[in-house]
Amino acid sequence: MSELPVRSFLQALQSAGERLKSHGPASQPARDALVALAQAAQVLTTAGPEVVLTLSDGALYFGPKMLPHATVEFNGMIGGMSRMGIDSVTVTRDAHPGDLADLAGVISGTSGDLPVGGTVRLNERPIAESDLDRSPVSGLRKTYSASLDTLRDLGAGGRLDMGQVIGIVEGFIGSSAASSLMMATVRNYDETTYYHSVNVCLLSMTIGNGIGLGDDDLRHLAAGALLHDLGRVLLGEAALSKKGSLTSEDWAQVRLHPQEGAQAILAASGPGQEIAAAIALEHHARMDGDGYPDLMGRTPHPFSRIVAIADAYDAITSRRPHRPARTPLEAMRILGEGTGTAFDPAVVTAFLHLMGEYPPGSMFRIESGEVVVVTGGGQGAPPSGLIVRDREGRTLAEPQPVDLDNQKMVGVVLPEDAGIDPAELLEAVEG
Repeated sequence: MSELPVRSFLQALQSAGERLKSHGPASQPARDALVALAQAAQVLTTAGPEVVLTLSDGALYFGPKMLPHATVEFNGMIGGMSRMGIDSVTVTRDAHPGDLADLAGVISGTSGDLPVGGTVRLNERPIAESDLDRSPVSGLRKTYSASLDTLRDLGAGGRLDMGQVIGIVEGFIGSSAASSLMMATVRNYDETTYYHSVNVCLLSMTIGNGIGLGDDDLRHLAAGALLHDLGRVLLGEAALSKKGSLTSEDWAQVRLHPQEGAQAILAASGPGQEIAAAIALEHHARMDGDGYPDLMGRTPHPFSRIVAIADAYDAITSRRPHRPARTPLEAMRILGEGTGTAFDPAVVTAFLHLMGEYPPGSMFRIESGEVVVVTGGGQGAPPSGLIVRDREGRTLAEPQPVDLDNQKMVGVVLPEDAGIDPAELLEAVEG
């Protein structure tokens, strides 16, 4: 079974829990979220009479198979469920909406345990621990999860420890560009800032590696990139998660976050760690002097220019409350258009070379009619990919490799339109 139905169900579950907690069960947002959860549960149980999701040792399993991408994407919820003593969730076909609402309430801490014998059950795992596929979670995924935990702790009022931050980003050093780019596709739209911050860290380090930075410089770059939106974490998400146009008050809050983040980093930093504060302060300052805050004619630090490009790329390719996600190819075009005004030309050139003409995760229809997902390329290498739909429009059970070097792309395909998750395919290729 693909991870996509499981991840869609968990996303709907998390969203429903958050809406119940923030708006109350009688509110329209909560009712809408519960309808979406029931729909996700129906898709989840299409293939059988019930689905069992197992939590063990911080990892998520469907049957005996570990789901590596979902394990990272929902590591916060998985950890919270484990702390509640939940080690499995069983969802039956045609699960009752009331039982699903109870599950969302349990997950969000707004209600007690589930009723016994319902269509959704906890801790009735039929799979023995010895039968679980104990595929190790890679060091890169563990570091990604540790980074998320650090940011969540800061968002909950924890103390910033720069030594801890440096120790965490140490785990990213030495990762291959392909692995880092694959992990930078992880998204969780209920925790936008946390995942965005880690993705920007990975993208920034990939650029830094590409231009030949040494390990010491990479540590400073990574720490600043990971904390570049610390001000957003400290100020909260009210303006950032708002749908529609932002008011002048909302924009004032958004424009304040660079200073707030820089001040918090300086207060926690020791000698030599000022670069992280500079990155937090300057990542929205443009090369032409526009942007915010006003640097009074001073040019942003070279590392701030790297983070600005990584920040823009991840923001453009992520869905936000006020707009849909755009394709990697569109993001590359937007970066190119901002060369010399918003962005440092040398860094844009390095990033374009790194990503290639068709960035990993891009989906295209080729001239022969098949739909392909780009899985590799860049840095002078020809693009490679997988055929995911044949020319009749049928989704392939087993995607087929294809050399894209001599293929003509005739149209961009959006993942949500195709019902295919490129991140899962990149995960499978990397694995």
